[in-house]
Amino acid sequence: MEKQLFNLTLPVVNEEIGNILSTYPNHPYKQAFSPTGLRQELVAYVLSRVPNKYTVIEYKEMLSTLPFSLPYPSKQLLEIEHYIQLGIRDILPVYHKNNGDMRPTHNLKLYYLFSS
Repeated sequence: MEKQLFNLTLPVVNEEIGNILSTYPNHPYKQAFSPTGLRQELVAYVLSRVPNKYTVIEYKEMLSTLPFSLPYPSKQLLEIEHYIQLGIRDILPVYHKNNGDMRPTHNLKLYYLFSS
């Protein structure tokens, strides 16, 4: 059977981003960090700054056996929440508003790679 590496931290980060953004106003935050906007940049920002947990699972079992909400220690959740808040603060200014679209002002991949 084929095995798959699964990042256990990713669903926790996605859930926490949703929880935190639900407390923000729609414009510009929810709009900018929507799944079609800057959400993936925010996920990458957080995942690159917190310890990640992984597991190896059988490919067939991938979605059927994993719980949707994994228990995470409070200290690590606070750290994830902290980096989400920092990411929102750091990423949003990198983008500017232009005719209702969020467009990058420079290459974020290099920005994330060299800023820590």
